[in-house]
Amino acid sequence: MSSDRLDLWFIRSPSGGGRRALDLSALDDGERARADAFRRQADRLLYAAAHAGLRRLLSRYTGHDPQSLRFIREPCPGCAGPHGRPAVADPPVPLHFSLSHSFGVALVGFAPVPVGVDVQRLPREHTVEICTPALHPGERAELAAVPPADRRAVFGWLWTRKEAYLKGLGVGLSRGAIQDYLGFRGSEHPVDWTVRSIPCFPDYAAAVAVRHPAPTAAGVRCVPARWLDSTDAWRVEGAPAGVRMPLAAAGRALSSDLPWRTPCPGQPRACTTALTS
Repeated sequence: MSSDRLDLWFIRSPSGGGRRALDLSALDDGERARADAFRRQADRLLYAAAHAGLRRLLSRYTGHDPQSLRFIREPCPGCAGPHGRPAVADPPVPLHFSLSHSFGVALVGFAPVPVGVDVQRLPREHTVEICTPALHPGERAELAAVPPADRRAVFGWLWTRKEAYLKGLGVGLSRGAIQDYLGFRGSEHPVDWTVRSIPCFPDYAAAVAVRHPAPTAAGVRCVPARWLDSTDAWRVEGAPAGVRMPLAAAGRALSSDLPWRTPCPGQPRACTTALTS
């Protein structure tokens, strides 16, 4: 990947005939076991689709067969243990990735520098009340200032930014969500990282964190359902049309210009078209 490239891919959990057509031949024994461990069929299906899609996307970036890809864990930044960011063993090009999934939607990010992504279905009001104390004090103040009708969306926007950043660092929630400010004032975000909300589906929030030198824009696309079946569509078709999202502009968030209302400044219609296909 070129140094100025950041690719974000949404994967929808297959439905109807897509469930029967889902090809899981690329998954390794560990992935199969983890998929089978989910108690809900919907969770098993999403996990399997997300990892099948991840392997096929990685194959397109690296030129390796999906089945041959081997995953490792980078050293943890905190303790140097083998539980940091997931990575591809011996990639042929500088390539970092991150995967997140929630209630039928998965998000994968690819970049030449460390990257973290997160997608979440918007929480219930009760969950917002319980989890708000875990936010940074500045984020709590901003959340308290928005209209009640927007609280679920604002919380989801803040929380996905936080998880994306911590996944990008490779430490997860062990760092403590309260430590880092990732709210409306982008100039006060952690140095050496760009953390932005990205366009998503209704009732969901999503975010990406990428370490500097960060790209100036991200390409946001949806994985076509046919890329997950047993055909060669994923291998021979060109990338679907998506949205080019300027990372600098996407960080803007005022009470009159919230990111879930105008997820891609200047082109909201394009976002809607790309992410509902």
